[in-house]
Amino acid sequence: MIFLISIMSFANFVFYPLVIGTIIAVIIEQIFRARGSEDNPEAVRRVMVSMGIRKYLYRQAWLFNIIWFVGYFILMLTVGRQQPAAMPDMLWQG
Repeated sequence: MIFLISIMSFANFVFYPLVIGTIIAVIIEQIFRARGSEDNPEAVRRVMVSMGIRKYLYRQAWLFNIIWFVGYFILMLTVGRQQPAAMPDMLWQG
């Protein structure tokens, strides 16, 4: 269970930077698309590289998000079925 919580913590830690990186990559890709022309091979290469980086970051964000949800559902199935600890009746002991 601790291993699963550790994996979920790492997935949570990595997810937000990947989302921020994806947003920045989308902005950079749109800048390259607006400034470049289709006749210039250097501009086309820049757009393709930025598009590849954007797709990679997007896929990684989805992957870590799915890992987190799978871990969450496994924990809810295993820990959620345990009996809750009985609270002692400390108030009426006397």
